[in-house]
Amino acid sequence: MPVQLVRDVDPGLDCDHLQAEYDNNMHRRVELTGESADKVGNNIGLLLVSPLFLDLSDTQKIEVKALLDRNERLKNLAAARNCPALTSSVPSAPAK
Repeated sequence: MPVQLVRDVDPGLDCDHLQAEYDNNMHRRVELTGESADKVGNNIGLLLVSPLFLDLSDTQKIEVKALLDRNERLKNLAAARNCPALTSSVPSAPAK
């Protein structure tokens, strides 16, 4: 299930919470990008065995998009609260 863009707790988040959620979202994005790459390899093998088991959903793409949208909201919240710019030490993964 994709992350929600707006959450009920948003008004109560301080700068540290915003940064922590941003980092968590970036970690999850990298994980999802890896899962998407694995799925392509699995689908090629399954196509040869049985096309009934192919995973053709765009679940990872939808989740990554939701995470990126949420992170934009977090950046806007941080700016509105005069927090330092949100950054992440997580290596960037290409958007899918």
